Amino acid sequence: MSGIFNTIKIDSTDDFLSPNDFTLDREDVFEAEYTSCTGKTIADRIGWKYADMSLQWDTLPQSQLAILLSLTGEFTITFIDENGSSVTENVIRKGTGMTGTRFTDDYGDAIWKGVSISISFLDVH
Repeated sequence: MSGIFNTIKIDSTDDFLSPNDFTLDREDVFEAEYTSCTGKTIADRIGWKYADMSLQWDTLPQSQLAILLSLTGEFTITFIDENGSSVTENVIRKGTGMTGTRFTDDYGDAIWKGVSISISFLDVH
């Protein structure tokens, strides 16, 4: 599943700028993994989840950067999937990266360049 969407919601914040490339991949989730006496690893597939990803923005307004930096623990991200349906997933922030470059736009608003956060999806389907 892949696609670039106009906006996403982070913790119900409307009109959060969509990351540069919002491409979603799925991964299987396994449970009860064990190794047989022949050395073969066996596990039960219990579902799938969206794969961990990095969200990156070329530029991001100060107000939206402040939201990203204030995220702790579990939060939600809402996006439109390839079928046009709204999907809300529970995620956790794994890390934040920035170039630290700030400039002021023509309207006097602070804008940051090169912002990224890494997230892990928690919901298993």
